[in-house]
Amino acid sequence: MNQARKGFSIALVLCVLVLGLTVRQAWAAAIEHEEDEEAGFSGYTWGAAPADCPSLTRIRELGSTDYAHKAEVYTNPDEGLTLNGASLSAINYRFVDDQLESVEVKYEGRENRESLLRWVEERYGRLAGYERRIVTHVEWVGERTGITLTYDPRTKHGTLWFFSLPLHHLYYDFFPGSRV
Repeated sequence: MNQARKGFSIALVLCVLVLGLTVRQAWAAAIEHEEDEEAGFSGYTWGAAPADCPSLTRIRELGSTDYAHKAEVYTNPDEGLTLNGASLSAINYRFVDDQLESVEVKYEGRENRESLLRWVEERYGRLAGYERRIVTHVEWVGERTGITLTYDPRTKHGTLWFFSLPLHHLYYDFFPGSRV
C-alpha cells in the first residue's frame, strides 16, 4: 500500500510540474504577443476621429440613440484589397461618437480564409489544434484589440473583424446584437 501511495505521489508531482511548465510557456507566449499588439489597424489608431483619417470616405450613417450620438462607416477607396495574399472584397472602418471602434475586412473563399488565419496567427498567437479545426468562427482577445474571423462554408463569404476592446461596447449598446 505504501508503494502504491508513493508511486501515486510521484506521478502527481510530475503531472503538476509538466502542467506548470506548459502554463508558463503559454503565459510567456501571450505576454510576448501582447507587447506586439497593435492599437488599431493598418495605421489607423483606435479612438481616432474621422478628421484624423483624411484618406477615409464616409459611405454610410448608422444613426443615433440614447447611448451614442452617431455611428458611421467609412472606407478608403485607394486602399489595396489584399492582405497576406488574400483577396479582400472590402475594408470598412466603423466610428462611434467620432472614435474608430472597429474595422471589418470582408473576403470570399476558403483559401482567403486560410491566408487571413495564418496572418492573424503570426501576429496575435497560434490557435490550439482543436480551434484550428473550427472553420466558422475563431477569436483572439488582447489587451486593446479583439479579433474575430468568421467564414460561412455554404456561401463562401467571411469577415475578419478588428475591434477596440475599450470602445466596442459603444456600438453594441448602440445596436445590440448587430453587425455593420
